[in-house]
Amino acid sequence: MGAAPAQCAYGISAHCGKLEPPSFCISSTVEIGTAKVCTSPALSIPSKKFATRICCTANDNDSFCEKAPTPILDMVESPIQLKNLSLKELKQLAKEIRLDLLSIFKKTQKQSKASLAAVELTVAIHHVFHAPADKIMWDVGEQAYAHKILTGRRSLMHTLKQKDELSGFTNRSESEFDPFGAGHGCNSISAGLGMAIARDMKGKRERIVTVISNGTTMAGQVYEAMSNAGYMDSDMIVILNDSRLSLYPKFEGGLKTSISALSSTLSKLQSSKSFRKFREVAKGVTKRIGRGMHEWAAKVDEFARGLIGPLGSTLFEELGLYYIGPVDGHNTEDLVCVLQEVASLNSTGPVLVHVITEENREADHHGQQNEKMDMNSEGSMNPDQRAHEILPRTYSDCFVESLLIEADGDRDIVMVHAGMEMDPCFQLFQEKLPERFFDVGMAEQHAVTFSAGLSCGGLKPFCMIPSSFLQRAYDQVVHDVDRQRIPVRFVITSAGLVGSNGPVQCGPFDITFMSCLPNMIVMAPSDVNELVDMVSTAAQVNDRPICFRYPRGAISRVDNFISVGIPIESR
Repeated sequence: MGAAPAQCAYGISAHCGKLEPPSFCISSTVEIGTAKVCTSPALSIPSKKFATRICCTANDNDSFCEKAPTPILDMVESPIQLKNLSLKELKQLAKEIRLDLLSIFKKTQKQSKASLAAVELTVAIHHVFHAPADKIMWDVGEQAYAHKILTGRRSLMHTLKQKDELSGFTNRSESEFDPFGAGHGCNSISAGLGMAIARDMKGKRERIVTVISNGTTMAGQVYEAMSNAGYMDSDMIVILNDSRLSLYPKFEGGLKTSISALSSTLSKLQSSKSFRKFREVAKGVTKRIGRGMHEWAAKVDEFARGLIGPLGSTLFEELGLYYIGPVDGHNTEDLVCVLQEVASLNSTGPVLVHVITEENREADHHGQQNEKMDMNSEGSMNPDQRAHEILPRTYSDCFVESLLIEADGDRDIVMVHAGMEMDPCFQLFQEKLPERFFDVGMAEQHAVTFSAGLSCGGLKPFCMIPSSFLQRAYDQVVHDVDRQRIPVRFVITSAGLVGSNGPVQCGPFDITFMSCLPNMIVMAPSDVNELVDMVSTAAQVNDRPICFRYPRGAISRVDNFISVGIPIESR
């Protein structure tokens, strides 16, 4: 006896629903370690027993949480299996992926809000496009965890960012579904355009899709690539995953882009074949009538589309990308509709689809709240938990503590922070001296030259950049700082090997490329006390640039830590 077989997706028969023992059956209990499996003799056959429920008792050392059922996700081993799912099943699949990600984050103590925000978008992309034939690239690999789950790597997600295991970013050597590696942001449009031109030259027809986050729109390479894509006019699709909380985090809630029934309808209209055909026919007619008429019509078109789209949409149009949006990134129906229309268009040139998502999207499962266990790059927990957790001290903690002491005695000291995320220890400086703290986001090149300008204005900037990201600003270090002997103080964090983030985030090259500069002073402390002395030394050097590097992670011993430094030359 048992539940009647139900027809699941892809024609696979399975027992669905809860197995309830008949009222005349007496349940027996079998203990497995600390777990009790309750079985029913009436459901037993010689080779099997069907479990009706499992009652587990957690040990003191166990980290126990109930795993929610994921029936649709359990049957997905490849994106091809998403093609036959209905919209209702796609919505359910997105919920199951989000629950699965939350479960994985609890086990691994690593969390990516970017991936939680992009779940519905990922499902819609793989439903519409045909990876790996179509090339799908993710700018900033942490958006791609749902992508990894749907492309056959779900069973390895618990090994995320572990040695010789699953990479935390997209990786060409890991899967054929990763056509280009992503660790540092803003590279996907450039790579996608190159692939699109190569496709055209070889006479192929695959689609090129790049997904960028709004955090990467702070970097200049994105706009360089967009401008070139508009000029080359090669077919490719750029999806802007606009997660409001990560764009301009200083402003509460970020930029406000309204999503309404009207904007949803207009987005579908903009992406429809009939609208695009009408637009192209109108262009041809006005060109034949005369140049003046064509230019007038183009201005009318730009004005009308500027009224339809949000603030900034005309910027993408000016760069040569056909703008569609905004689209609700958590409305699976709208996403599928718009992406299907965009995918069906031929010879359209580059298209940008603006998708609005929420990074704090919560799982709809028993009122479950998004866990506040977000890990920062130094291995510490979310700052909200600092009051309740005993956390190891890091080099960054000691650096900020020492710099605050120096800043109390020198009002010219300021800090410039570049990078995607800010560690809680740097937020301490921002809270105490907000007018002397500048967070420029993922704009390392700007950070270096901006610091040079601050120095020329009489201030003492400490420019904080992770080692692997400083590589991106090396031209500015050489041309704008060292060649002019401008006293910028470079604080190179995450130097050397960085552990779980893998080779993409390692910083083994900074000593070599900084020490070859003729005017640069290069320092590397052997312990935390030397680090503090180097902070004091850097504050005293006013005739040339100086840098010091320190590793990521906790300090092994802080017994004799003294937060007041002594300039090295004064010893």
